[in-house]
Amino acid sequence: MGGIDFDLHTGISPKVLRETLSGLPEIHLALAEMPILQDIHFDTIAQLASGARRFELGRSESVFHRGSNPTGLYFVISGGVKLMTLGPDNRARVVELFQPCGMFGEIGVFTGAAYRTWTQTIAPSVLLEVSRECVLTAVDRDHRLAVRMLTAVTARTQRLIDGISCTSPSTAAVRVAAYILELADRSDAPHGPIVLPASKGTIASLLNLSQESLSRVLRRMKDAGLLMVSGRRIRIHDRQGLSAILCSDAVARDVA
Repeated sequence: MGGIDFDLHTGISPKVLRETLSGLPEIHLALAEMPILQDIHFDTIAQLASGARRFELGRSESVFHRGSNPTGLYFVISGGVKLMTLGPDNRARVVELFQPCGMFGEIGVFTGAAYRTWTQTIAPSVLLEVSRECVLTAVDRDHRLAVRMLTAVTARTQRLIDGISCTSPSTAAVRVAAYILELADRSDAPHGPIVLPASKGTIASLLNLSQESLSRVLRRMKDAGLLMVSGRRIRIHDRQGLSAILCSDAVARDVA
């Protein structure tokens, strides 16, 4: 075989693939680096890139509005975006946060229905939008991409269900402990400091808490020696202690 290795999914040797990607426009490269698109066939990346645009937004700007028709799939290059909806009290509530390499808008792409939620940047952000038509064509042609999209939508649905089960009957301490542990589990350095992905006000809304309640819980956890808080930076000192908060809540509900 001459010692040449080939990528089974792209059909191109890793060396040639790297050289090819290095000569591509910035949008091709950005798409190829998205986790959901890594190792996806080169032709599929090209198909998506043909209908993609890169754009920048300032802080607190809208990506799409509630009631608007879906136009494409979005990827976060830098900054961050919050997904919002109206709560039972008719107040805006954060449902989900999308950080760099995050993807959103897939539900609108596949259903074609008008958005029931809206989005807003949490910091100056750079985004990619791939047109709905290009996404649907790519998914139709590439089985591997279709499976990945289905997996991503399923995982996101499960996260939202977990979020509902955590925020509805639980105490504020349980919500905060569960969120901090989730951030730690998703971190590249689980034993290092955690940085909240947005302001405390946004995180409080995500957990269905007031900002005052979130600050109070963090202060009590700090006083109890469970963690150290400095602005948006958190370092866990007692992971078992945080986990015990979740267990104690589960026991309390079982008894009730």
